[in-house]
Amino acid sequence: MTDRHERRAYAAGEASGGAPAATGAHDGHRRRPSAVRRIWDLRLGDADDNRASPPGRGWRGVVVALALDFNYLTALIGFVALVLLPALLLGLAPSLMLTYGRQKIAAAAVVGSHPVAAVVSLALLLAAAYWIGRPLFRMARESLWHLQHTFVFPMFVALRETVSAGLERLPGPAGASARLDRRRRLGAIVASLLLAGGGLGLAWSVGVLTNPVLADLLARPGVVVQAGLRNAALLLGLSTTASSLYWLWQELTRRRPLRDWSPGPPPGGGTTIRVAHLSDLHVVGERYGCRMECGTHGPRGNDCVRFALQQLQAMHAASPLDCILVTGDVTDAGTRAEWAEFVDLLRACPGIRKRMLFVPGNHDVNIVDRTNTGRVDIPWSASHALRRLRFVLALDAMQGARLHLVDHSSGALGTSLRQHLRAGDRPARLRALARAGTFRGRQEMAAVWEDLFPLVLPPRGQRSWGAILLESNARSHFSATNAIGVVGPRQLAALRAVLGRFPGSAWLLLLHHHVVEYPTGTTALADRIALSLMNAPEVLHALAPHASRVVVFHGHRHHDWIGRAGDVVLCSAPSVALGSVGPDLYQGSFHLNELAMSDGALHLVSSERVPVQAHPA
Repeated sequence: MTDRHERRAYAAGEASGGAPAATGAHDGHRRRPSAVRRIWDLRLGDADDNRASPPGRGWRGVVVALALDFNYLTALIGFVALVLLPALLLGLAPSLMLTYGRQKIAAAAVVGSHPVAAVVSLALLLAAAYWIGRPLFRMARESLWHLQHTFVFPMFVALRETVSAGLERLPGPAGASARLDRRRRLGAIVASLLLAGGGLGLAWSVGVLTNPVLADLLARPGVVVQAGLRNAALLLGLSTTASSLYWLWQELTRRRPLRDWSPGPPPGGGTTIRVAHLSDLHVVGERYGCRMECGTHGPRGNDCVRFALQQLQAMHAASPLDCILVTGDVTDAGTRAEWAEFVDLLRACPGIRKRMLFVPGNHDVNIVDRTNTGRVDIPWSASHALRRLRFVLALDAMQGARLHLVDHSSGALGTSLRQHLRAGDRPARLRALARAGTFRGRQEMAAVWEDLFPLVLPPRGQRSWGAILLESNARSHFSATNAIGVVGPRQLAALRAVLGRFPGSAWLLLLHHHVVEYPTGTTALADRIALSLMNAPEVLHALAPHASRVVVFHGHRHHDWIGRAGDVVLCSAPSVALGSVGPDLYQGSFHLNELAMSDGALHLVSSERVPVQAHPA
């Protein structure tokens, strides 16, 4: 019996209140279907599928389960590794460098009576300071950045959105979009000032920098730890103030009013680009699998994704597509079975497979356990590395030869993804990670991921178009905090370098997280905080000088909207599996966009919303 006939039989059984229609023979007589009402159809899912689903279980049930299932020992280990050790390193590195430098200067002064000895001693001092100080400075800088996006960025976003939400509720004149934009800008300014004041208060309460003696490292480690944490608090307070003032300056100087996009006439004499934009496929690994967020309330299985791919295949056969973009959450939880299912779905659509580009979403790399939101990942765990590896393997299979890394030291395009993954003994280490979760494999995957983004599909000529793939997921080891985003300074520097090196080229820029809050006042405050791209203003600031030749594509919030932030065009796609917020919930769709390129500028000419249909024409 085929799958379609099975479903019809089950549907007939449900309609009659009995079991699925069936036929059989016994003693030469045909048996009639049983009239016994089925207790439950297992294909509909059950309570286990609602463990992480607020619609299915209610927020209270999800929160209670999270508290009961929370792994406090693993969380403690993670806190020490992710917060305490970086804070100690940040606090001790400057002090140790200063103390060590003073000792060397004193030693040089002792032998300084002889000119040759003084010169040699000074040279050795400088060499030692460079050898020890440079890696310490780099680690301290990385620790400061890590602590900022762990504490400072989320605090700023929470303050900004809370103040903005309060301002948005005040009565005002018509023109909702412009009014919302002004009030959100004011909210960002107020949040920046509040956070700057808090940072200064923290620095003032700590006082001056403490310099522990090197001998105390072994003799009195408690004193050294206390001094290191005090120094870290001082430096974090000062950096918070500096960051807040920088964000304040960005808000005061920006000229990017948020408005809805409206189609315009295409420029003459340009090149037309047909782009399909899909997002948030949430592929599951089982035939009747339910998705985390919606549980049993949403669609089961992957028929919605299969139908969307079939529609794309038909569209491409009728009029070729130049590119198919998938902006994250390709899978529902980043499991091996889900990625394998995604690859199998694409094998049935060879015409579009090689035109597809996709970036990782929070569901692809940050879901620790889809059935246990209270589970915490140890930072160096194999599961975290494996989720990243699965994404890389799938992308390599689709676009490994065409996508190129960026050389972070020079800003030039480097090797292809395929070459990078096969350099030296890297394949053996990654295979060992896949096979046994080895520690060396985890280290290798961390190094690969650090160098991987942004990935670039280079333009084919001076006046052509290319694509830039950004990784926007904040590092998370806890499913309940998986959805926050950040684009790190290393990625932003490489993005600026690529845009600067190709001044005549147009770019499709892909990331998962939205870079502006949508022009609607109905979004829940929890969503605005917990689903945010924390440094979105920095991303827009990097794109603003190149706005005429960049179009940004993203997903994440399942919101069907296209708009402009200043001159930067932003395309937000609904979910192929779960639809869009509002009346289109669970009615999947995607966008078919037409862009025109003329004199290096890229124009979005038209955008058609395509509903996912079971039987595409």
